[in-house]
Amino acid sequence: ADKELVHMIGWAKKIPGFIGLSLYDQVRLLESCWTEVLMVGLMWRSIDHPGKLIFAPDLVLDRDEGKCVEGILEIFDMLLAMTSRFRELKLQHKEYLCVKAMILLNSSMFPLSAEEPESNRKLHHLLNVVTDALVWVIAKSGIPSQQQTTRQANLLMLLSHVRHASNKGMEHLLSM
Repeated sequence: ADKELVHMIGWAKKIPGFIGLSLYDQVRLLESCWTEVLMVGLMWRSIDHPGKLIFAPDLVLDRDEGKCVEGILEIFDMLLAMTSRFRELKLQHKEYLCVKAMILLNSSMFPLSAEEPESNRKLHHLLNVVTDALVWVIAKSGIPSQQQTTRQANLLMLLSHVRHASNKGMEHLLSM
């Protein structure tokens, strides 16, 4: 778990502008979305393995093996369904990176630093930059303009499902 946390912090610091936010805001954003970031990473690793989730190179589980953990099957099925949708959309690596960054930057529903309105402005700017990057990546894919809009919408609609699965995961952890 510590290794994953260190990796996640290192990844977040690579997002241009993230370290320009206050340390308080950086921590709060990471605290708000760590399960979502881990889940979308799990889905990315699993995208080429239908019916399986690749937790680590030496930990690959299918649905039947997922049943072994009491109460986890619903979450497992959600993750498989979202991974399947990413596969259907033929999610590209750069799109995945944008979606993952959007999860982080959009993770806090409340103003982060009330005493630092500048930090909130920076956060909104960063989110807009990442959104623009996703639009650019999709535009560069060569698909027709109308399909670009649909693709962006399809990718963004999956974010609420990731959050829902994350919330279910947290409920499960807290009930243990």
